[in-house]
Amino acid sequence: MSARSWMRQLEALPDRMRIIAVDLPGHGESSVPPGSSIDDYAAAVADFASALGCGPVVVVGHSLGGSIAIALAAHQPALVRGLVLIASCVKLPLVDSVGERLFAFLPGPLRRVLFFSMAKKVLFAPGASADAIASGMKDLRACRPETLLADVRAARAMDLTAQAAALDVPTLVLAGSRDRLTTPTLAAELSALIRSARLRIAEGAGHMLPLEAAEWVNREIVAFVDSLAAPPPATRAPGQRERSLLCRVLGRLETAAERFRRSRPRRRHRS
Repeated sequence: MSARSWMRQLEALPDRMRIIAVDLPGHGESSVPPGSSIDDYAAAVADFASALGCGPVVVVGHSLGGSIAIALAAHQPALVRGLVLIASCVKLPLVDSVGERLFAFLPGPLRRVLFFSMAKKVLFAPGASADAIASGMKDLRACRPETLLADVRAARAMDLTAQAAALDVPTLVLAGSRDRLTTPTLAAELSALIRSARLRIAEGAGHMLPLEAAEWVNREIVAFVDSLAAPPPATRAPGQRERSLLCRVLGRLETAAERFRRSRPRRRHRS
């Protein structure tokens, strides 16, 4: 989709942090052809951040954007301070659907109508607001056909299992309990792969979390960013506790010795 899919965050978060939404190549107002792989998109985001001179940054990615964020952190670790992965996964399960194969043989206009009807049911939870659905579907319909096709191919080809397992960056994984595309199970698998990740589930929400559960997503992002700014808990260097204990013992011994010296009777010497 486009940077417009982050409008709920762009409107609410600037008071707490600097936030920038990106039109990936071939998306929104970007006239560059879409990428052919997740790595292509990650390289474009890295170039964008470098051109702005910002970094390290907290990278927030939704759906395929979360996979792009993982690839970016794997290839450019110095650029990434933290990750927020929303409705994302490292690998889509293989699905061999007869209906999907027949879909390719339908006339173009009918195929488009069926695609958007199916997308609405898959992307949004039954309880999603009409405003969220209207906003999301408008942005989806504005996508160029070649961009949709390129993104579907990139998603099917991706396998970021090794990259995610090698990451050592603070990570927040957000998922909707009613997500039918990247299910909570896939989100849990993603969270388990990244050693410093934690998982949060939005009850009743579907795949389009930034629109469906915008206030919840915003609170989670703010809390996560604030946690990165908080000073780390005080830790003692190896052996520091033992040295501190030894100093206290020696101090007490010195005090006792001084008291004993003062309490001893003084001897008088005759000349």
